[in-house]
Amino acid sequence: MGDPDRVDVERTRRPGLDPAFVDEEIKARAALLAGDFSRWERADGHFLHEELTRHPERLFLFRLGDVLHVGYKTISDLVVEHGMPGVFCSRVHWHNVVGVLTSLRTSDADVRIGFRPLDEPGRRAAFDAITPLTELVHPFAKQREPGQETTSSAEGWQIDEHDAVLLNLGEEHIRRYTRDLFRPRFADLRADVLAYDPACSTGRFLADFADLNPARIRTVGQDLSQQMVDLAAAHVERVHVGDALNPAVAPLSVDILFSRFLNSEVVSTAQARQILPRLAFTLKPGGTMVLLGHSPLLLDTADLLGAGLRVLQTTARQDDHVFQYYVCEMRRLRSA
Repeated sequence: MGDPDRVDVERTRRPGLDPAFVDEEIKARAALLAGDFSRWERADGHFLHEELTRHPERLFLFRLGDVLHVGYKTISDLVVEHGMPGVFCSRVHWHNVVGVLTSLRTSDADVRIGFRPLDEPGRRAAFDAITPLTELVHPFAKQREPGQETTSSAEGWQIDEHDAVLLNLGEEHIRRYTRDLFRPRFADLRADVLAYDPACSTGRFLADFADLNPARIRTVGQDLSQQMVDLAAAHVERVHVGDALNPAVAPLSVDILFSRFLNSEVVSTAQARQILPRLAFTLKPGGTMVLLGHSPLLLDTADLLGAGLRVLQTTARQDDHVFQYYVCEMRRLRSA
C-alpha cells in the first residue's frame, strides 16, 4: 500500500479535497514521523484541538495498564496514493501514537486533548504493546452541524462502479485479515452455516468470506440502498432491501454476522445503540458478531456487553498497522 511517509502530492489534486488541507495533512504526518510536536505546542503544554464539524474522528485513546495514551490520525495513504474517498482509514500506525493523556475538554463545538509527548522509542513501545484486547476508542463522532452527527442518507449510499472499486480497496486489509482469522474455523465445515451482513454494500466482503468454504457457507445480505442490493446480487446468495432495524433473517438463525455500518458517518450513535440488540438477537447461542469498518465504530465494549455479547477481541494487528476489529460471541438468549 506504500510507505506512510512517502506520498505523491500531485495525485491528491482531485475534486472533493482542498489541496491546502491535503498539504497540511501531509506536513502533519511528516511531523509525527519526525517526532516534531511543535505545531501542537502551547505555553502551557501540548494540545490536539478539533472542531466537531471538522475531523474529531481522527482522535483516539487507548489504555495500557493505568495509563491512557493519545492518538492522532492523518490522511490515509489510500486516499493520497489511490484516490479513495474520505480522509482517513481504519489503520493506525506507530507514528499515530503521540503521547500520554494529560487533560480532556469538550464543548458543544470542539474538543481539546492535552498530552505529554513521548519520544520515538516510547511511541513505538506503546504501539507494540497494543494487544487484541486493547480497545482503540474514538470518542468524538463527526457532526454535520452542531448537535447533529454526520450520517448517510435515508436511502443509503449511492455509488458507481468506480466508487465500488475504491470502497473495496479501503477494505482490502480487513478482508484479508478476516479470511486469515476465520479460515481454521470455517474452511472444513461438516454442516452449512449462515453468514449475514445487514449492510452488505456491494456484497464483496461477504462473498470474499464465503470463499473460505463456498459449499457450506450460506450468505444473506441486506442494505438500505437498492443500488447496493443490485450490485450485491452478483455476489451474495440472498440479498434484501431494508433497514437493519428489521433484520432480513430469523431470530437465533445466524452463525456469523458482519457489521460494517455501526460507524461514524454512517449512522448516529443513538441509531447504532438502537440497532445493535436487534442484530444480536439474530445470532444463535454461541454465534459470532464481528464489528469493523472504514470509519470509527460508534460502539464500545460496554454497549456490546449490554447486548448480551461476550467480547473476545477488540483490535487487529496486521503488517505495520492495527485497526478496530471486534469479535463477539452471543452468550445468552435475549428478547428483541
